[in-house]
Amino acid sequence: MQRYTDRVVFISGGLGDMGQAIAQRLADEGATVVLGDIARPDPARRDGPAPWVLPLDVTQPRSWDEAMQAIVERHGRLDVLVNNAGVVSTQSVNFDEIDAGEWRRLFAINVDGVFHGVQAAMRVMKRQADGGAIVNMGSIAGFVGSATGGAYGASKSTLRNLTQQAALSAARAGYRIRVNAVHPGYVWTALIADKLAAQFGGVEAAQAAVRAMNPMQTIVTPEDVAASVAFLGSDDARMITGADLVVDGGRLIQ
Repeated sequence: MQRYTDRVVFISGGLGDMGQAIAQRLADEGATVVLGDIARPDPARRDGPAPWVLPLDVTQPRSWDEAMQAIVERHGRLDVLVNNAGVVSTQSVNFDEIDAGEWRRLFAINVDGVFHGVQAAMRVMKRQADGGAIVNMGSIAGFVGSATGGAYGASKSTLRNLTQQAALSAARAGYRIRVNAVHPGYVWTALIADKLAAQFGGVEAAQAAVRAMNPMQTIVTPEDVAASVAFLGSDDARMITGADLVVDGGRLIQ
């Protein structure tokens, strides 16, 4: 499929495993991909596409504005924004023990960062006759409670409603901009692999534990998530806005 021919896509958090998988999928479908990240590219990394990488601090509106200006100056338009940048909590504690600074850090990136990105992209896309699409990266943690992950879950729950608010506002304003969210379950990335391997005593044991979490007995990969992002950002989803697409092997419904 070449659903993204002549499309310009910007992916925040583009240098991580998830960002790279999304970039590869959309590039394979013909997109011109631009990555944004607060980190610097690793010149030794050769396993993904090598698109233009812009410095981006998602918590700063000016950083978003500068990225949008650079994209428009070079490519003339922006068709899809993937708000992929996000963080997990460094704490696993009861709700009354959550550090206020940690709460603010998660919301600054997972919520404020998405808010600034949606606003910046909308200001560009609404000037385009064919509008555009925005895909926000959520989590199944935003649907349910958590005994020791309250800050992260609350940030992703807020992202769900933010997506709906932005989608309805854009539609009623006649912007022709769709806003949707993808909500992965436990995704197998290099960071997760190292963490769980240490926890369970090896990679095979860790993979077995992750499979057991999902009724489908499968592991969610970055490529699974990338496929869902590719769908929501494409014209195949032209009548879908304000929606939550869950990618978790059935974990949320059990």
